[in-house]
Amino acid sequence: MMITAEVLREQWNGISYKDGGFLQVDVEHPLEWHIGYQSASQKTLLLVSRIEIGTVESSKSMAVRRGVRADNCWTLAFELLRDEQQDVFLILCSDIIEYSKTAGDEKTSLASVVRRYKQWIRLLESQGSGLMDEAKRKGLIGELLFLKNRLDMGEDPLDSVQGWVGADGADQDFVYADSWYEIKSLGVSAASVTISSLEQLDCSNAGELVVFRIDKTAPEKTDAFSLNEIVYRIKRMLAEDADAAGIFQSKLTAYGYMDLQEYSEQKYYCSGSHCYRVDDTFPRLSQKGVPQQIVSLHYELSLPALAGWRKE
Repeated sequence: MMITAEVLREQWNGISYKDGGFLQVDVEHPLEWHIGYQSASQKTLLLVSRIEIGTVESSKSMAVRRGVRADNCWTLAFELLRDEQQDVFLILCSDIIEYSKTAGDEKTSLASVVRRYKQWIRLLESQGSGLMDEAKRKGLIGELLFLKNRLDMGEDPLDSVQGWVGADGADQDFVYADSWYEIKSLGVSAASVTISSLEQLDCSNAGELVVFRIDKTAPEKTDAFSLNEIVYRIKRMLAEDADAAGIFQSKLTAYGYMDLQEYSEQKYYCSGSHCYRVDDTFPRLSQKGVPQQIVSLHYELSLPALAGWRKE
């Protein structure tokens, strides 16, 4: 049986004692898992291992404690500290259990638990919910579609992935030797595009503004895909280039993405894309044309008014 957040929620709700005590999770796994309440009604996930567990640091969101039982088995407890994160804590717990259950032995499984926990903490500290909101998911999908299209055209995998600099916080999403590209994900009916900073289109050399039309859709629609599915497709395309695959995974993590079941549930449909040439004549704001007292701004461009810069 797959351990989901809802399965754990039901089991936690069925526990009547909230001042200490645990219920074992029924799952086939190299490690033994329990859920319960450590103290003060705070939800706690507990694993039991026959091998020694190293030190795992706590975080602002979670207290992590290790110990040794009377039977010489080691325990590792993850205790939620922030009540407002209860929903994402359930997702975290189910994900850690599922992520580590395919390991062949306790040692490998335990290493997977610690690795996944650290990934989660990075997300929780950077974006309190641990999950990307809808706007960020669609933004990532647009950038992934652009990267996939580049790979489909036979561009070098390593160069293509290294050029995805927006994932690392650069002003533009993709930068290559010949050009740069800023990617926007809009609904099919959107008539304008938001430029979120002065720097986004302010480059000395020519580049392109690429607009993808992406909307939520029913799962049964032809060519519908989820966020996870587009990630998996690109990973398969990079499978023979270990360096490119490794960098791609690092950039996904930097973006705030993890392989979670929630990102498989919602389906999307891309109805098309358009490219606009951004050159000296393109209607954009630049740092040179804005008073130095203005340190940040965003503005909207009318897409129909950009027809003269649209590439066929």
